[in-house]
Amino acid sequence: MSHFEHKQATRIWHGPGEASREGSLGLKSFAIDLFEEHAWVTHWGTEEEVGGLEEVQKFLLAKGIFSAVILHRPEKGLPKESQVLFGAPPVGRIEVRENGMRFWVQLLGTRHAGLFLDHAPLRDWLKRNTQGLRILNTFSYTGSLSVAAGVGGASEVLNLDLSKPALVWAKENWELNGLPTKSLETVSGDVFEWLPRFYKQGRKFDCVILDPPSFSRGKRCSFSTSKDLVKLHRLALDLLVDGGILVTSINSSNISVEKFRGDINTALNGKKVKILHRIELPPTFPNDDYLKGFCFRVER
Repeated sequence: MSHFEHKQATRIWHGPGEASREGSLGLKSFAIDLFEEHAWVTHWGTEEEVGGLEEVQKFLLAKGIFSAVILHRPEKGLPKESQVLFGAPPVGRIEVRENGMRFWVQLLGTRHAGLFLDHAPLRDWLKRNTQGLRILNTFSYTGSLSVAAGVGGASEVLNLDLSKPALVWAKENWELNGLPTKSLETVSGDVFEWLPRFYKQGRKFDCVILDPPSFSRGKRCSFSTSKDLVKLHRLALDLLVDGGILVTSINSSNISVEKFRGDINTALNGKKVKILHRIELPPTFPNDDYLKGFCFRVER
């Protein structure tokens, strides 16, 4: 195996940020994530628009990669599930490790491997700053941020997500790390229905995590980062204890950090905050600005 062996989950190529620097403009529309000896290749564009696959395969084989799958992500609409690029990718889930934490990832029969590698620094921060806290993780997906909080000693974690299969996956990730089942609660539903419901129930949390997709649609309503950030943050702030922590991030190159912070300030409505941490990409995602976020302590 190559020098990537000690990193079981890492991005090894981020075309949008490094293709021009490396003189490989043909790979600008590709990103490559490594999970053990297997690669997940993301291509921005349709199968008909793909180019440079031969260069991708040559790059991976030179690194000793056993197999690879590729996901074509079109500009609009949902992508098809991942396809085999070469080799024999594992069927079902495999375990990978990151910073002392364990996660299940899946390469076939899915539209995402299940672990967002760009949030590795946030997971590290949560692991170091959530001892004894009651956590609400909205848009929790497979629960990697929840695992980080749990490993960090959080007393309670509630996962809220529209997808029941994602919540099952999140529970399996939780159990994989030997965390107590009694400390984890899962709720399947829409944030705009459940956050007001928690408020009416008088529930409070020491930390609320907001990491929404750019767009999602529930049975009764939809969510969009371009329209709904103020409303989302207001609902989250209502659930925080005095001096609680708001963790908020978005994955969108179309929304500037200035607009993002402006929407947060509108939701704060005069409440004071202290920035505890700026959420930024790891160095394996060079020269890109789509991910932005903050960890705030909110003062009443």
